[in-house]
Amino acid sequence: MYRVLYCLSVIVVSMRFAAAGENVIKNGDFADGVNGWSDLANDNDRTAVVADVDGKKALVLTRKTPKAAAGATQYNLKLKHETLYHLSVEYKGDAAAMTFKPAASTDPKFAEVSKSWATSCCPLPASKEWRTETLVFDAGELPDNAFVAVRLDGEAPGSCAFRTIALTSVGSSAPDKSETVILHIGDSITITSYLPFTERVNALLDARIVKEFPALKVRNLNVGADGEYIKDLLDSKRYDKVIHENLKKVDIAVIRYGGNDSRFYPADEFKKLIGTLCDNLQRDYPGIQIVLGTGTFVSGHPELQKQYGAYWQAHRDVAAERKIPLADVEKRLETENSDKTAKSPGDMHPSAYGVQLIAETEFEALKPLLAGRK
Repeated sequence: MYRVLYCLSVIVVSMRFAAAGENVIKNGDFADGVNGWSDLANDNDRTAVVADVDGKKALVLTRKTPKAAAGATQYNLKLKHETLYHLSVEYKGDAAAMTFKPAASTDPKFAEVSKSWATSCCPLPASKEWRTETLVFDAGELPDNAFVAVRLDGEAPGSCAFRTIALTSVGSSAPDKSETVILHIGDSITITSYLPFTERVNALLDARIVKEFPALKVRNLNVGADGEYIKDLLDSKRYDKVIHENLKKVDIAVIRYGGNDSRFYPADEFKKLIGTLCDNLQRDYPGIQIVLGTGTFVSGHPELQKQYGAYWQAHRDVAAERKIPLADVEKRLETENSDKTAKSPGDMHPSAYGVQLIAETEFEALKPLLAGRK
């Protein structure tokens, strides 16, 4: 089931963005060798060369000695405001990683608060076959430049080949009455930055929505970030820079916080902050619909439910009081009651299978809202 959803999410991206524009990344297919790429090291410890792999040119990164850094970077990518981009990498080999970091020349604060290491970067799991990872990126109102990099992951000797690295414009992201923009806001259990793009909740929801509502034009954006809590989102100005000042249109917001909040303030204050965030969204995006979501359940660890239970309950209470939909993730994972839903035993972070169940739970909460937009 999970493999089917992964494949479907890749197919959905390919179908939606088949008519992509010119690649913003210079020499992204490596037809011109390493031209345009920087930070390449070739010595006794590592190499970065372009070679024929399976009949096509590819950048091959190789680490010969432990801990030797092997990677390639392209700087000064120019972004257009209110433009939707398709970021993709096709690769095979040992585990690697891709970094894509947008910035705004008019607002240096943006690069700091965007937390791109969570939202637009991802691990590339080891693969013996060619695999493609994709991300839909909305340049919004602020970013106008970026850099992209690939590197070998881990520290052990190994090798990975990259056949294509692309950033292509696929249309305008300006407000469109015919499109529904769903924004996911939360911490690490929302962004799951340790998973590749195609295994995150927004990608799985894209696939499910296309299947269930083929006539709807829907875009899921995930701005969750590791370690974040609501007060941090607001006080750091990340809400202002990444959401309010950057995105002109948000139709539905899915909010899932609590894990990190529990380290800074009691559940009753957390409840008030959920309300504040809801108020901000309703003020900045008139007519927005909000979905609240509880946190995860970890099988065999009742102490975690005791630690976080009041924070998950706060979501339920606010949803009931404001009469807004609730995606009760904790109850869904408790029903599953399997250690397969966690990244590792006792870990609050969901596994890829756990994210699949979370996507199913969120979809059921989103379904009535989407049905009303036919």
